[in-house]
Parts: sequence; C-alpha cells; structure tokens
Amino acid sequence: MQDQSQQQLDASYPAPPDYFSLFTDANIARVARSNSGDAAALLADSDLRFLIPPPPPTSGSYSIFGRTWQVNDRLPSLSEQNIPQLYPTGPIDRIAELKKLNHSVVFEFLDLVDVLIKDPSQYAARTDRIRNIFVNVHHLINEYRDHQAKESLKLMLRRQIDNKRLAAEATRAKCASLKQSIDRLKQDALGSQAALDPAVAGNRLLSESSDSVKPSPAVSLQSRINNSGIEEITAMFSSLS
Repeated sequence: MQDQSQQQLDASYPAPPDYFSLFTDANIARVARSNSGDAAALLADSDLRFLIPPPPPTSGSYSIFGRTWQVNDRLPSLSEQNIPQLYPTGPIDRIAELKKLNHSVVFEFLDLVDVLIKDPSQYAARTDRIRNIFVNVHHLINEYRDHQAKESLKLMLRRQIDNKRLAAEATRAKCASLKQSIDRLKQDALGSQAALDPAVAGNRLLSESSDSVKPSPAVSLQSRINNSGIEEITAMFSSLS
C-alpha cells in the first residue's frame, strides 16, 4: 500500500490522495473552531489531522510531479550524482577546461565510430564516456548560473533605466511642443477676435484717428468764438419774439 502511494506521488500526473474526502465544509469548520492548544492535540490523533497543514520542510528532499527536489536549492556535486569528475578540483580556468572537454568529446566520438566499425558490441563503454564528458561540461556551465543571473539582472535594470530616460526626454519634448502650439493658438485667437468684433474695431479706429488728427489751438479758439456768437444771436431773437 505504501509502495502504491509512493508510485502515485512520483507519477507525472498523480491521482488525488485517499484523504481528500475528509475536506468537507463541516470538517473545515471544526478545525477552524478547534485551532487551539488541547483541541489541536486531539485533532492530531484523529482523521482530521490531514486538514492541518504540515510545516514546510527544512532539510532533505521532496517529490513533485515525479521529480525529486532539494529543499536547499543548490547545485549538487558530481560525486553526489555518482559521476566521475574529469577536471581537477579547486580553482581552475573553466574556459580552458571546457575546451579540453570539448576536444575529448570529439576524440571519444571518433573512437566510437571506429568501435562501431570493428566491434559494435563494445559501444556501451564509449557512449558512457561521452555521457560523462557532457555531464561534466554541463556542470561547469551550471557553475556560472549565479554569475549569469547577476549579470542578467544588471542588464535588465540598465535597459529599464535607459527606457525610462528616453520616455522622460520624449515627454519633455512633447510638453515643449504643446506649449509652443498653445501660445501660437492664443495669439491667433486674439487676432481673430480683434478682427471680428466691431466695437473693438471701432474703438481702435477712433483711437487711431484721434491720435493721428488733433485740432490746432487756433482752430479750437475760433470754434469756441463761433459757438458763443451763435448763442448770443439765438438769445436776441428769443427776446424779440
């Protein structure tokens, strides 16, 4: 039974566990009401213990969808994977070691072709050596993942900063263009209003004519004399009548 449950958990699309039928509304309500000291201890001895979420794992490994994952996410060593390490330990020049492994792959491939021609039954040892070389190559490349993640994050942040700067410059340029357009429209509106309003146009013409044609002092004095003489004649005819 335990082996069958383990097979179900390790399957790519596992079936629901046997205790899924315990997750009813009534049981969930009971667990919510009993979520305290003694009641929680009582629940641990009953079927309702399946409704209490387990604590997250802190060490070891766990299985999800047929794959085993380590709790502490790290790159396992080649010895932990039972793979022979084909490059020296300690500080090394990874680029030089990758080139050596690449040459070894070519050599092993040619050796495999030769074995397939002469004695095909001996191919397994050659394919295992080629597999070990590729695993070592992948392991060396995977050691660069942390550095790659940091550099990718830096590059992404630089691109975001550049895009935001370009957007800010485009916004400033657009604001300046809109301000010039608004000022031009204001001037055009004032000119059109002055041309279409008769009162404004008349006042402007009167002000311009009054400024351009001003009577001389002699003409003004003669006008006052003539006006006073007309007033005296009008008063004399009014007394005779």
